Amino acid sequence: MADESGHRPVNPLVRQVDTLLRSHQEAEGEVPVLTEVIDFAGGSEMTLDPVVLEALARQLERAVLDQLGPQFNRMIEERLARALSARLEEAVEELRTDLISGIDRIAREAVSSAIANTFSAKPDSAASEPGRKAPTSDSEPS
Repeated sequence: MADESGHRPVNPLVRQVDTLLRSHQEAEGEVPVLTEVIDFAGGSEMTLDPVVLEALARQLERAVLDQLGPQFNRMIEERLARALSARLEEAVEELRTDLISGIDRIAREAVSSAIANTFSAKPDSAASEPGRKAPTSDSEPS
């Protein structure tokens, strides 16, 4: 979002890092350009306050996490959804296959049982009819 001057608001962390860098540049003098050779062995080393560095590190970490956290969460959710969707499809297909085979088995057993009951009931019903003999294994049905 832009303010009245048309510039984007500056993150406080960026402002602090910029201020820190400027203070060290002013202390050291002129900034060398890429064509200049810098002799670090003979020059003074830049020392930074460890407390300030730690505070800046924590702020930088928080800023990065604030920026990347939602994107990271979204990416994890998308990958998880794809993985779960694929696994759910496999599980449903496995259940469907098991149900079909179970129904086929039950149907075959029911048909076999019905056929067995029908044929085992015929000799009994034939013997119970008056004037009719029950067929024996030696006699042929007519």
